Amino acid sequence: MTEQPYRPATLWPRVFLLGALGIFVIVVEMRTVVNLAGVAGGLIIGLALGGYSLTHTEFHTNPPRYKTNPYVGALVATLFAVRLLYDAAMAHAQLGHQGAVNPIGASWISALLYFLFVAYWEVFYLGVIRRLKGQSGPHQSAS
Repeated sequence: MTEQPYRPATLWPRVFLLGALGIFVIVVEMRTVVNLAGVAGGLIIGLALGGYSLTHTEFHTNPPRYKTNPYVGALVATLFAVRLLYDAAMAHAQLGHQGAVNPIGASWISALLYFLFVAYWEVFYLGVIRRLKGQSGPHQSAS
């Protein structure tokens, strides 16, 4: 990972979008206690990994920028992508059969990995915003 400029105008929409999608998935898709246990597990692991990643992120203030730990974020994104591809393959296999296709709500593992992804990035983005808050962004002039 390379250094990223601190741009709150791009980080805040990510925070709100991930949060809204997470709430939407919980309300619409999660119907069993087992799936909700997957959600809880994903949130707990995501919070822990997000905090861990923030402690291993380099922050610079002039100009404000950050360099992430490449391993934790890559692991979270890879787990999410692999499970998403698996769920898509399973949904494709079910298309010719009766019944609803519901990849995220069909498995506690899918719920766990989805909410691990959501919680990780929520914690990470909010941590970056908190750490560099008040710094002039690259598009702003320092006064």
